Amino acid sequence: MSVESCSAFLRAALADTRIRQQMKAMTAVPEMIRLGRVHGYLFDGRDLAVASAAPDLAAAAPELAVRPAPPAAEPAAFYHYEYDMDRLPGFADVIAELPALKIKPSTVDLGRFDDRFRAEDLHSTSLAPGSAEYQAWRTAPGAPADPGHRRDFHLINLDDHVDHEGYDAYYAAKARLVTALEKVFGGEVRLSGSMWYPPSSYRLWHTNEDQPGWRMYLIDVDEDFSDPEHTSFFRYQHPETRELVTLPERPRMARFFKVEQDPERLFWHCIVNPTTRHRWSFGCAVPDTWADALAGRS
Repeated sequence: MSVESCSAFLRAALADTRIRQQMKAMTAVPEMIRLGRVHGYLFDGRDLAVASAAPDLAAAAPELAVRPAPPAAEPAAFYHYEYDMDRLPGFADVIAELPALKIKPSTVDLGRFDDRFRAEDLHSTSLAPGSAEYQAWRTAPGAPADPGHRRDFHLINLDDHVDHEGYDAYYAAKARLVTALEKVFGGEVRLSGSMWYPPSSYRLWHTNEDQPGWRMYLIDVDEDFSDPEHTSFFRYQHPETRELVTLPERPRMARFFKVEQDPERLFWHCIVNPTTRHRWSFGCAVPDTWADALAGRS
């Protein structure tokens, strides 16, 4: 394990357009470590953090480093859109990859996962992020703000699981997904997260403000919801009115929203799956021109 080995791998990757394209489908450090190992380079997460911050690498390929992105140049604005994937032009190849993406890695212990459920954490999703009650919960002993605790989500990051037998097929599907989306939008697309929400899972209030710009989330479940009044849901606080808006979900939908950094316009949002269904969500950073690209295909 060494910084030198990691640096050598990153420089080799920069010279190989195929590997750079593959990296667009990666969202977690274990994936990058595994890719390096496949190519004969051994390094760990600490090595990657140091190597990717080197001035020459950071300048040549800023996507290699995990760091706050610069503020958006355009005026602040709030947007939110939802679509059925089946009705989006050019999405046939995107939809075709969903079965290979909706995995349940054998390396996940669902019994242990269920043991980590906390009703008080779930309850926090019903509180306005700026309310006194929410702040009291957030600063209480053992709350997510406490050092050494990670209770801000109760879900499974698929990209942290690189040692299960299905990872290679799953990763290949992610790479194909990026290619399919770049054809649709006519610009660079990068995956930002691949999440599995088993029954009774949640992602608590957050803003994603360190990575501003347009996000798209591809959302699907293992079976249709038996009751349209009891589904997984997306909840956000409107940046202007401060109203809490709850949006029930449905199978095969695409959600778009814009993340901003203006403290007065942060996009606070959370996700809850209180059902017996399994939910998957695949996040992508998409070009600012995504809506024009879709309109041009209509």
